[in-house]
Amino acid sequence: MIVPSAMTEPETRPPVAGEPARAEVLGLAALPSAVPVARYFAHALLGAWRLAEPYGWACRQVLSELVSNALEATGEPGGAPLRLETCDVAMILLRFQCSPAHLIVEVRDGSSECPRVSNAAPLDESGRGLALAGALASEWGVYGVAQGKVVWAAWQLA
Repeated sequence: MIVPSAMTEPETRPPVAGEPARAEVLGLAALPSAVPVARYFAHALLGAWRLAEPYGWACRQVLSELVSNALEATGEPGGAPLRLETCDVAMILLRFQCSPAHLIVEVRDGSSECPRVSNAAPLDESGRGLALAGALASEWGVYGVAQGKVVWAAWQLA
């Protein structure tokens, strides 16, 4: 479970990717299917970029947590409701950047609520995602954008 707070926390930006950087963006509907689709996309993309597997595994684990948190931040457990009459679905935007020095993954959602690490009890079923991001990534953070926020994780490659 994420613990929301107003976007008054100090913002942190990911490291500068440097040049030459490879980048890809993927937009996903804020539906429960977004988590496995994001994992599959990351697996395929990082494989195409020939990134060593320990980074790919860590990236997929962290990405699953960040996308799950973004789904929760849309206001509906398991994602935003699909309104068929208008086809109105909240969106999540993923951005992947890779340079010789860093791999950076960003997850953007429409909520301005800032996630914080929570203290999950041993039997809690949720509440460990950001702690996991902190353990598996070199660094992570969050910053506000015009309509929402971006939560990111970065791995130092060099």
